Amino acid sequence: MNLASRLEGLCKQYEVDAIVSQPVVDAAGDEFLFRRLDCVAVKGRSEGVRVYEILGVAGSEVANLRSARAYEAALEAYASRDFAGAISLLAQHPDDGPARVLLARCRELVERPPPPHWTGVYVAIAK
Repeated sequence: MNLASRLEGLCKQYEVDAIVSQPVVDAAGDEFLFRRLDCVAVKGRSEGVRVYEILGVAGSEVANLRSARAYEAALEAYASRDFAGAISLLAQHPDDGPARVLLARCRELVERPPPPHWTGVYVAIAK
């Protein structure tokens, strides 16, 4: 199974229409706006891949841009193990699908902190 197929399967998990990897973002340059969603080890791979949501064409109005940027700040807090900080940011955007997903993950990590060697890479178990 190739990476594009695995990423397509992640769309439902993150509640977004399209997910792409870093090489696509790099190739698009400044023509499109993206939201960094996560670093994911997709099924069949052991290394994490940075994944992004396509928000729209650069220069166009993007309805969820504010929540997307807040999500990215929360993702940085999450990666730094500041789960409470991430929760605070994410809770402000209850209508945002990716925010709901990361919020649930952060709440779980507050309850059951990750081990010292935790890297923040999410291991996707579904195709």
